[in-house]
Amino acid sequence: MPQNFADRKQRLALAILVGAVVAAVGVWAQNDALVGVNYDDAIYASLARSLVQGDGYRLTYTPTDVPGIKYPPVYPISLIPFWELAGSPNSAFRAMKIANGIYMGIAAALFVILLIELGLLSAPLASLVGLLSFVSGSMMLVTAGVLSEPLYLILLFATLLLADRTQKEAADRRLVLVALLAAVVVLTRMIGITLAAAVLTAIWLRCGRRGVLVGSVALAAVVGAWLAFTIAAAQQIPGPLVPRYGSYAQLYLSGVAGSPSVALDVAATNVGAILQSLGMKLAPRVGATAQAATGVLFLVLVVLGARKSFDSAPATVLYPVFYLVLISTWTFPPFRFVFALYPLLLAFAVVGTLQLADWSVKTAARSRNSWVASRCLWWRYAVLGLAVLLALDLGYREVRSVSRRVWDGAEIAKSQVTWELIEWVAGHTSTDDVIAYEFDPMLALYTGRTTIPNNYEPLHVWYRRAPEPVERLAELYREMGADYVAVRGDVTVAVAPIDALMGEYPEALEVVHVTPGGVVILKVDAEALAANDAQGGVNGSDQTEFNARSDGESGVR
Repeated sequence: MPQNFADRKQRLALAILVGAVVAAVGVWAQNDALVGVNYDDAIYASLARSLVQGDGYRLTYTPTDVPGIKYPPVYPISLIPFWELAGSPNSAFRAMKIANGIYMGIAAALFVILLIELGLLSAPLASLVGLLSFVSGSMMLVTAGVLSEPLYLILLFATLLLADRTQKEAADRRLVLVALLAAVVVLTRMIGITLAAAVLTAIWLRCGRRGVLVGSVALAAVVGAWLAFTIAAAQQIPGPLVPRYGSYAQLYLSGVAGSPSVALDVAATNVGAILQSLGMKLAPRVGATAQAATGVLFLVLVVLGARKSFDSAPATVLYPVFYLVLISTWTFPPFRFVFALYPLLLAFAVVGTLQLADWSVKTAARSRNSWVASRCLWWRYAVLGLAVLLALDLGYREVRSVSRRVWDGAEIAKSQVTWELIEWVAGHTSTDDVIAYEFDPMLALYTGRTTIPNNYEPLHVWYRRAPEPVERLAELYREMGADYVAVRGDVTVAVAPIDALMGEYPEALEVVHVTPGGVVILKVDAEALAANDAQGGVNGSDQTEFNARSDGESGVR
C-alpha cells in the first residue's frame, strides 16, 4: 500500500473520530426546551410546515401571512422530511434537534479535513483545534435547537475546501460547481454572502477575470432569484412588522434611519463586543477591558496565521475578513455570529503561534551572537509553552461548560415560562384571537393562534439611545388587530414599552392574568387604542398600577 494512501487514511480516520465525538456530544446536548426559545428556530419550523401544507413560503401565523423573506429557504426545506415522516409535531421537533447534533459532528469532521488538506495544520493539531472549537458550551448553544448554523457550517467547510483546491487551469464546470455551492451557503444563512465574496475573490486571484465571470454568473443565477423574490415580496410586509419580518436591507435601514452617526455607533459597539467575545474565550477571569485587549492579541495571531496561509487557502483566509466586517456593521449583537466563526479564527491563531515560534528559530540560526541565539530559542520555548498552557486551560473550561450543560439554564427557564402562557392561551382564547408576545413564533407553533411581536424594535436595545415613540407600538397593535398582549414581567426592556403605552393610552390595556412564572397577560381595548386623545408621557401612577397588577394578579379578571 502506498505510504501517502496510508497517511491519508489515517488523517481521514482522525477527522471521522473528531466528528463522531462532536456528533455524540451534539445529540447529548439536546434538551426539552420548546422550539422557539431562540426565536428563529420556531420560524424555521413554521416555514417548513407551511411548505408541507401547501401554503407556500409564508409565515401563516401572522395576521397577513407575511412571506418569509428574512429567512433563506435551504434550512427550512431541509426540515420538510421531519414534518412528512414524524407522527406528531413533538416527534418532528425531537428529530430536528437530533439531526442538528449529527450535523455539527459532520461539520467538525469537514473542518478538520479542511485544515489538513489545505496544509494549514498537521492532522493531530487540526484534530485538537477541531475538538477545542466544537466541544464547547458556545457551540452547543447553537447546536441544541432547530437553528441553521450546523447545516451552514457543513456547507461552508465543503465549499471552502473545494474553492481552495481549485487551481488556475480548472475547467468551467469546476468553477460553476464552486459558485453553486457558495450560492447554497448564501441561501442557508444570508451571512453566507461573505463566503460568496471570498470565493469569487479567490477564483479571480487564481483563475483571472474569465474565471470570476463564470463563477459570478452561476452565483447570480441562484442568489439573484432569491433576492428578486425578497425585493418583490418586501412590499407585502406591513410597516409595523418590518423590524421582525422584513428583509435584512429593510431591517438595517429602519434601524439606522439613514443616520451615519447611528451606523458608526453600531459599528463601534459591535467591534468592542467582538473583541471582548474573543478575549473572553482565552481570559474569562479578567475584566472587560482586559478581555478586549486579549481579543486584540488573539487577532494579531490570527493575522499572522492568515498571512502564512493565504497562498494555499485564499478563500478560507478571506472569508473571516469579510465576515468580521459585516458583523461589525450590522444591527445585531455579534455574539452568536462570533461563535460560528471561532473555529477558523482559532485555527489561524494556532498557525500564527507556530509562525511566531519558527521566527525565533530562524532568527537564532541567522545570529552570530550565541547569547542572542540562545535567547531566541528560549523565546520559542516560551511561546510554545504559553500556547500549551492556554490550550489546556481552554480545553478544561470548554469541557467543564459542556459537562455542566451551560446552555440549558436560560432555554429551559424560558420554555417553562412560555408553556404556562401556552396553556392559558389554549384554554382562554379563541382561534380568531391575535396575541402579541416576545416569542410570537413559538406561541403560534404550539397553540395555532395568530401572533405578532409585542414590541416594535427597529433597532436592538443595545444601540438605542432613546425609547421608540409609544405611537409606533400602538400602531403595531392597532393595525395587526391585537386582542391580547403577553409580556414576561421580569424582563425590564420588554416591559418598559408596554408600560409607556399604558401611561399614554390608560384605557387601552387591562391586566387579565399573571401566570405563576410571571407572564403578564393584558386584554386590548381596540377602541381606546384607536383614540387620538393621548394623555402624554408615562404617568407614574399608571406605571405603579401596572407593576402592582403584574406582581399581585394571579387569576382572570
